[in-house]
Amino acid sequence: MFEDKTPFDSEKLVDEVFKTEPAYFLSDNFAEVMAGKAGRHFAWKQYIKEFLIYLAVIFGILVMTAGMAFFWFDANMLNWFDFLISNLTLVAGINFLVIFVLFADRVLLRYFLYRTSLD
Repeated sequence: MFEDKTPFDSEKLVDEVFKTEPAYFLSDNFAEVMAGKAGRHFAWKQYIKEFLIYLAVIFGILVMTAGMAFFWFDANMLNWFDFLISNLTLVAGINFLVIFVLFADRVLLRYFLYRTSLD
């Protein structure tokens, strides 16, 4: 079918494009900068995913513990609810502190260590 070796118009266009200089120039370290940005982006994404997994595991353990207390020890939900409401600031503060420490440990600290190792 293509026994004739004459160049097509597309081949001429590609040859012309490869022979002409581009109108813009990239810096010498463009690939290195882009690889660094992509690496930081994927590292950040991975750290956030890992943090959410840890948070889900902690939440699951708390739910299982509460469920076992209700079924095995006949805990009263109204007593638990009254305790949580009466100590709302303490419970919210402890939850906030646990989430903050987990986030700082699993995400921020690892991300900053990753960034300093690249520099």
